[in-house]
Amino acid sequence: MQYQDMQSLLNENIIALLGLEALTNEEKIQMLDKMSLLVQKRVLLRIMDLLQDEDADVMATLENNPQEMMAFVAEKVPNFTEIVEEEIMKLKAEMLNAAEGV
Repeated sequence: MQYQDMQSLLNENIIALLGLEALTNEEKIQMLDKMSLLVQKRVLLRIMDLLQDEDADVMATLENNPQEMMAFVAEKVPNFTEIVEEEIMKLKAEMLNAAEGV
């Protein structure tokens, strides 16, 4: 499946796209949690690549304070929202391609 409009892919429910509606709610939640964690890791890697070394060090100190970290990232990475959306779309596309290959 090729998505011509990546924005539409962003808005689609991944569980439905993968045909996993028959999973239990607990299984769906576990799958979504794993996908969310993967997106978070990918976003963090991209952000760390964009930051200056000293900013990356500051961000590391904010690890236990998500609100302050988000404020810091918003200030230092003005396209943060776009990065998150890109990573969500990439993951969805990868999962759809993998599912189609099965």
